[in-house]
This record gives sequence, C-alpha cells and structure tokens, in this order.
Amino acid sequence: MPGKLKVKIVAGRHLPVMDRASDLTDAFVEVKFGNTTFKTDVYLKSLNPQWNSEWFKFEVDDEDLQDEPLQITVLDHDTYSANDAIGKVYIDIDPLLYSEAATVISGWFPIYDTIHGIRGEINVIVKVDLFNDLNRFRQSSCGVKFFCTTSIPKCYRAVIIHGFVEELVVNEDPEYQWIDRIRTPRASNEARQRLISLMSGELQRKIGLKVLEMRGNAVVGYLQCFDLEGESGLVVRAIGTACTLDKLSSPAAFLPACNSPSKEMKE
Repeated sequence: MPGKLKVKIVAGRHLPVMDRASDLTDAFVEVKFGNTTFKTDVYLKSLNPQWNSEWFKFEVDDEDLQDEPLQITVLDHDTYSANDAIGKVYIDIDPLLYSEAATVISGWFPIYDTIHGIRGEINVIVKVDLFNDLNRFRQSSCGVKFFCTTSIPKCYRAVIIHGFVEELVVNEDPEYQWIDRIRTPRASNEARQRLISLMSGELQRKIGLKVLEMRGNAVVGYLQCFDLEGESGLVVRAIGTACTLDKLSSPAAFLPACNSPSKEMKE
C-alpha cells in the first residue's frame, strides 16, 4: 500500500439534545474511509463529549486518498431503537498529499446535518504517511499543487507556463435514482453530498494527471463549477493553467523592492 491514513477523534462541543428525558446526548462517532469503518466508544450523557480515541488507521492507495473524502458521522446511541444521526463531516485529504504540505490536519469542524443544519463541532486530528511509489503508470496526481488565485502566489516563482487545462466528470444524480423513492430525505441528501465530494476529488486528480503529463507541478486559477442537469445527472467541470513553480527559499526574495532613503529623507 502506498499510503496510510490515521485519524483521531478528540472531542465534541455544543451537540444538540437528543434525549429529552435528560436533556443530554449519548454520542459516538463513526469514521469511514472507502469500505472501512471504525467507531469510538459511546460517551454517555454529555453535550461536550471527550472521546480521545485511539488512532484509527486506514491503509489505502494514493488514488483513493485523492478521490475519497474522509467521512465522520456523529450519532446518538439508543439501546432499544436505531441510533439517531446528529450530523456529518467530510474532510478532503488532498492538502496532505505533497511533500511541502503540512503533515497534519487538526482542529474543530462543524457537524452538518442536511435537515437541521449545523449541530455542534467536532475536534479531529488527521495524518497521512505516504510510502515511496515508483510506478510511473499509477493513476495518482500526488504532488500537484492547486491554487485558486489568478496570479502566481508570492512565495513561488513561475518557471514555465504550460497552458490551459480542463476536465469534466459526469455521474447520475442520486435524486433521480429509483432507491430515492424508498429512502429518507436525509439519506437522499447525504447521497448527493457524498457524490459531489467524490466527483470533486476525481476531477482534481484528472486535472493533476494532465499537468504531470505536461511536466508541470501546479495549477493556477483553478476553478470548479457544479451543474444539476435533471435526469441527465450531476456535472462537475474544472479549468486552470498548468505551471511549473519553484518555491522561493527566502521570504526576502518575494518582498517588494524598496529604494534606499533619499538624502532629504535622512535629513
């Protein structure tokens, strides 16, 4: 496996009341990536649970790391009935997949429910360990940087501007699938939400592969557009400019030039 994803669930805060008898919540968390799911312990009777879980470890291909979002689901435990959903968090792993990037994503993330909106926050730590992969035919674009700005970031120098790149991804809209008639509105909303996240990751990877073929290492002016086209499905398009960028070694190298003070100013 070319990569290992590690996730730690630290705590939650400001969760909604799910047990009207106690005005509290028995919360636990499911952490899912691909087809693998881990669960924290249930933290009883608290709106600010402190799970401090072990590290959940996923061994995955770097292609999956680009396409798949990390899915975190917060639920309320019920002994005699189905567990109640509190909300979800989707985390994009792609920012951790190149050598100059930060090695960890951590902090408080809003817990979102497609019916009720924001329902508290969860503190998560995410790490990625990439192994060396010399397979030149792999379907990964790890290492390509994406910048939404329309100009070269100040800490980089443009070596080569390779040219315009574009790509699109099309998929069936879950809203128009037959199963949508028998599942709950929340499940249908979450199916579309996850699909959009998957398509976004796949699209960025395909753009990155084109950049690598052009011997570039970055995309400047990256823009994604989403369209809902009824029964024809979901369409995600992306455009950008492929570049080869060098990172400037000294902060002084990208500060604006400053003339020395004139004789009048000194006096």
